[in-house]
Amino acid sequence: MSARTRVARTAARSTSRLPKRLLRRMAGDALEIDGNTLDLQMQAFAAAATKRAGAQDPTPEAIRDAFAEMVQITQHDPVATVSTHDRTIPGPAGDLAVRIYHPTSTTGAAPAIVWYHQGGYVIGDLDTDHALCTTLADRCGAVVISVDYRLAPEHPFPAFVDDGIAAHQWVVEHAEGLGVDPARVAVAGTSAGGMLSAVICQQARVRGVPQPVAQILVYPGTDHTFEGGSRESCAKTFPLTSATLAFFAHHALPDPGAANDVRASPGLATELWGLAPAVVVTAGFDPVRDEGNAYAEALAAAGVRVTHRCETSLTHSFTVFGGISKEAARAVDRLADDVATALGVD
Repeated sequence: MSARTRVARTAARSTSRLPKRLLRRMAGDALEIDGNTLDLQMQAFAAAATKRAGAQDPTPEAIRDAFAEMVQITQHDPVATVSTHDRTIPGPAGDLAVRIYHPTSTTGAAPAIVWYHQGGYVIGDLDTDHALCTTLADRCGAVVISVDYRLAPEHPFPAFVDDGIAAHQWVVEHAEGLGVDPARVAVAGTSAGGMLSAVICQQARVRGVPQPVAQILVYPGTDHTFEGGSRESCAKTFPLTSATLAFFAHHALPDPGAANDVRASPGLATELWGLAPAVVVTAGFDPVRDEGNAYAEALAAAGVRVTHRCETSLTHSFTVFGGISKEAARAVDRLADDVATALGVD
């Protein structure tokens, strides 16, 4: 972390602890959309961040750098007692980098979570959800394997799907060496990583292989063809706007027809029976909120066991804002409890 980023992180955390009256002065009038009211600490940070950002060169490289810096500023502190190590595993087009998180203590073979980070298939890396992965490993007593899948535009659809499937398969096949119970391997992720987790479950049934023990979909996009609803009402919300979604789709799916492929839009699938039990958590101030909610409802209608909650006062990417928003930190704790339950952990 650079000195400039450390200063910005300290300033953001100090600002978030200001009295409510001062935060309200910074944030402006309460923001309400679709009957939801934005968390005050999130609104104050968003107002400051939007003001600082100004005009930005809309290139993948520029957005990658800006997002990485924001995550360093805003995420909650990692769990220091969780050990990690980086390595590579075989992928469909070469080695894939992964980061493996080991819980402090576990008895026998541990459950596992194969984790896919957020970023619209264009941005993000192993550091994006690092703090969250330490929380999940600690709370769930699980080995977490975070996957650095290929990104667009360098590697457009279906490269990231192929990588996601291969990584999950590798974990199951190498469970013993990882100290993992192969019958308790979940797939999970935020945003695009949540979409990828949904695709992996659908494709497991197509391929005739066992389902993961659970699918954890955190503020997932599920349908690149979705129109209206929160795509319109939350079109300009921080940090994800409808314009940014279009930017990601342009690079990840250069063939517009790919948006209709269920590997890119799992929400278009019509047969959802027999899929892994799901935890679906959406956010009130998020353009992909409604498609995530719709997918949770469709899974439940197909007989899939679903735990579904909308964090109504929070934004997309709330899991990286625990350092500046108490409500985001509480939401991370609720998510960790849901995942522990899905893995059968007391």
